Amino acid sequence: MRLHAPEGAEGSLAAFLNGLVTTDVTKVTSGHSLWAGLLSAQGKYLADMFIFAGGQGGVGEELLLDLPAQRYDAAMAALKRYRLRQKIDIGDSRQQMFAGWGDPLLVRPDDPRSPALGKRWHAAVETVTGELADYHAHRIATGIPDSVDFEADRLMWLESGADLLNGVDFTKGCFVGQENTARMNYRGKVRKRILPVTLSGAPEDETEIVAQGKAAGTLTSAAEVDGEWLGMAHLRLEMSDAPLTLGDHDVDVRWPDWLPREGKG
Repeated sequence: MRLHAPEGAEGSLAAFLNGLVTTDVTKVTSGHSLWAGLLSAQGKYLADMFIFAGGQGGVGEELLLDLPAQRYDAAMAALKRYRLRQKIDIGDSRQQMFAGWGDPLLVRPDDPRSPALGKRWHAAVETVTGELADYHAHRIATGIPDSVDFEADRLMWLESGADLLNGVDFTKGCFVGQENTARMNYRGKVRKRILPVTLSGAPEDETEIVAQGKAAGTLTSAAEVDGEWLGMAHLRLEMSDAPLTLGDHDVDVRWPDWLPREGKG
C-alpha cells in the first residue's frame, strides 16, 4: 500500500499515521523500517504492517506499507475512514516485498522485529530463490510470530509479542487502542502469548492444544524443519509448563530469546 502527501505537506503523512499505529512513524528512514499494529479502540488486532520510507524525493512525502493480504482491505478501509479531509492519497503500490537470510553479503534493512529473521525490503523486482513456505519455516524456527498467527478482532496486540519485538512505543503519544494496550503493559496483564512450540508429530488438521483436559491454546502455524515439526501457538502462560497435547501429539514450548522463561507473563 502507498500513502502519499503532496509537496508542501511534509510531516502531515507521518503525523496522520502516527496517531493510528503503535510505533513512532517519525523514526522511519530509508535504511530503517518499522513494524506496527493497527488496532481497534479496544486494543484488538485489525492489521499489522511494515512501514518503509518511499522514494518520491522532492515531490512530497511517501510511505509504503507492507500488509498481510488477508488484512489489506480492512486496513485500507480503516485508513480511509480516519483520513477525513486530509490531503493524503491512499492506494496500491507497485512495489513488492522481499525477505532474505543467511547471506552475510546481503545489504538490506534488518527485519524490524529481530535481526535473527534476516532482511526485509521493498523493490519493484528482485531475483527470488525460494518460496513463501521457506520463509515461514525460517521464522517459525526462529520463534517469531507473524500475521498468519494473529486472529483479527480477538488477539490483544501485546499477545503478539509486540512489546518485546519492537512493535509498540509507549512514549510516542496516543494511538488507537492505546488505553487498553498500555494498561496491559503497565499492570502486567498479558496472560497469553504467541509462542514457538515443538510437536511430536505432524499436526494435520488439529489446532486445539489442551493441558490435562483443559483448553490451553491454539496452534496457529506449523512447519517441518530438518525433520522436526515446529509451530507457533497462542497459549495461556499459566499453562505453558503443564503437559500439553495436540490431538495425539505432545507439545513443548520453546522459550525464545525475546521472551526468557523468567519474563513470561
